[in-house]
Amino acid sequence: MAFRCQRDSYARQFTTTVVSCRPAELQTEGSPGQKEVLRGFHVVLEDTLLFPEGGGQPDDRGTINDISVLRVTRRGIQADHFTQTPLDPGSQVLVRVDWERRFDHMQQHSASHHSGC
Repeated sequence: MAFRCQRDSYARQFTTTVVSCRPAELQTEGSPGQKEVLRGFHVVLEDTLLFPEGGGQPDDRGTINDISVLRVTRRGIQADHFTQTPLDPGSQVLVRVDWERRFDHMQQHSASHHSGC
Protein backbone atom coordinates (compact mmCIF):
# COMPACT_ATOMS: atom_id res chain seq x y z
CA MET A 1 0.00 0.00 0.00
CA ALA A 2 1.29 3.47 -0.85
CA PHE A 3 0.89 6.08 1.86
CA ARG A 4 -0.77 9.41 1.11
CA CYS A 5 2.68 11.04 1.34
CA GLN A 6 3.81 8.83 -1.56
CA ARG A 7 0.69 9.48 -3.66
CA ASP A 8 0.80 13.27 -3.16
CA SER A 9 4.15 14.59 -1.93
CA TYR A 10 2.90 18.19 -2.12
CA ALA A 11 -0.05 17.73 0.27
CA ARG A 12 0.46 19.66 3.50
CA GLN A 13 -2.43 18.41 5.66
CA PHE A 14 -5.29 15.93 5.66
CA THR A 15 -7.72 14.15 7.98
CA THR A 16 -7.51 10.45 8.84
CA THR A 17 -8.40 8.00 11.63
CA VAL A 18 -6.28 6.61 14.47
CA VAL A 19 -6.06 2.80 14.16
CA SER A 20 -4.01 2.07 17.29
CA CYS A 21 -1.90 3.66 19.99
CA ARG A 22 0.56 1.72 22.14
CA PRO A 23 3.30 2.65 24.62
CA ALA A 24 6.75 2.99 23.05
CA GLU A 25 10.24 4.33 23.63
CA LEU A 26 12.42 6.44 21.34
CA GLN A 27 16.21 6.61 21.63
CA THR A 28 17.54 10.05 20.83
CA GLU A 29 20.97 11.70 20.86
CA GLY A 30 21.36 13.69 24.04
CA SER A 31 24.57 15.43 24.96
CA PRO A 32 27.65 14.22 23.03
CA GLY A 33 27.97 10.46 23.31
CA GLN A 34 24.85 10.14 25.46
CA LYS A 35 21.66 8.40 24.40
CA GLU A 36 18.39 9.53 25.90
CA VAL A 37 15.23 7.45 25.99
CA LEU A 38 11.92 9.24 25.54
CA ARG A 39 8.77 7.49 26.67
CA GLY A 40 5.74 7.97 24.48
CA PHE A 41 3.46 6.21 22.05
CA HIS A 42 3.48 4.63 18.61
CA VAL A 43 0.37 5.88 16.85
CA VAL A 44 -0.81 4.05 13.71
CA LEU A 45 -3.15 5.91 11.34
CA GLU A 46 -5.37 4.61 8.52
CA ASP A 47 -3.10 6.56 6.17
CA THR A 48 -0.32 9.06 6.69
CA LEU A 49 0.97 12.25 5.19
CA LEU A 50 4.26 11.86 7.08
CA PHE A 51 6.92 9.94 5.16
CA PRO A 52 8.58 7.18 7.25
CA GLU A 53 12.35 6.90 7.26
CA GLY A 54 13.79 4.30 4.93
CA GLY A 55 15.71 3.76 1.74
CA GLY A 56 18.19 6.43 2.75
CA GLN A 57 15.44 9.03 3.11
CA PRO A 58 15.00 10.79 6.47
CA ASP A 59 11.52 10.77 7.95
CA ASP A 60 9.15 13.73 8.00
CA ARG A 61 8.22 15.72 11.05
CA GLY A 62 4.84 17.24 11.65
CA THR A 63 1.84 17.13 13.94
CA ILE A 64 -1.24 15.04 14.61
CA ASN A 65 -3.92 17.30 16.13
CA ASP A 66 -1.13 19.77 17.00
CA ILE A 67 0.81 17.03 18.87
CA SER A 68 4.42 16.85 17.67
CA VAL A 69 5.49 13.71 15.81
CA LEU A 70 9.14 13.07 16.73
CA ARG A 71 9.83 10.05 14.47
CA VAL A 72 8.03 8.10 11.74
CA THR A 73 9.10 4.52 10.98
CA ARG A 74 7.69 1.86 8.70
CA ARG A 75 6.50 -1.40 10.25
CA GLY A 76 5.32 -3.70 7.47
CA ILE A 77 2.51 -1.91 5.64
CA GLN A 78 1.97 0.54 8.51
CA ALA A 79 3.78 3.63 9.76
CA ASP A 80 4.48 4.18 13.47
CA HIS A 81 4.28 7.85 14.49
CA PHE A 82 6.11 8.48 17.78
CA THR A 83 4.36 11.06 19.97
CA GLN A 84 4.58 11.85 23.66
CA THR A 85 0.80 12.13 23.97
CA PRO A 86 -1.62 9.22 23.41
CA LEU A 87 -4.39 9.43 20.82
CA ASP A 88 -7.66 7.52 20.99
CA PRO A 89 -8.15 4.73 18.42
CA GLY A 90 -11.14 5.49 16.21
CA SER A 91 -10.76 9.26 16.55
CA GLN A 92 -10.51 11.55 13.53
CA VAL A 93 -7.26 13.54 13.47
CA LEU A 94 -5.68 16.30 11.41
CA VAL A 95 -2.17 15.49 10.19
CA ARG A 96 0.11 18.35 9.15
CA VAL A 97 3.57 17.99 7.63
CA ASP A 98 6.52 20.26 8.50
CA TRP A 99 6.62 21.62 4.96
CA GLU A 100 10.04 23.33 5.16
CA ARG A 101 11.70 20.07 6.25
CA ARG A 102 9.81 18.03 3.60
CA PHE A 103 10.64 20.45 0.77
CA ASP A 104 14.31 20.56 1.78
CA HIS A 105 14.46 16.75 1.76
CA MET A 106 12.69 16.59 -1.60
CA GLN A 107 15.27 18.95 -3.12
CA GLN A 108 18.20 17.04 -1.60
CA HIS A 109 16.77 13.71 -2.79
CA SER A 110 16.25 15.04 -6.34
CA ALA A 111 19.76 16.49 -6.43
CA SER A 112 21.28 13.16 -5.38
CA HIS A 113 19.59 11.46 -8.36
CA HIS A 114 20.73 14.10 -10.84
CA SER A 115 24.23 14.84 -9.55
CA GLY A 116 25.83 12.65 -12.21
CA CYS A 117 24.31 14.58 -15.14
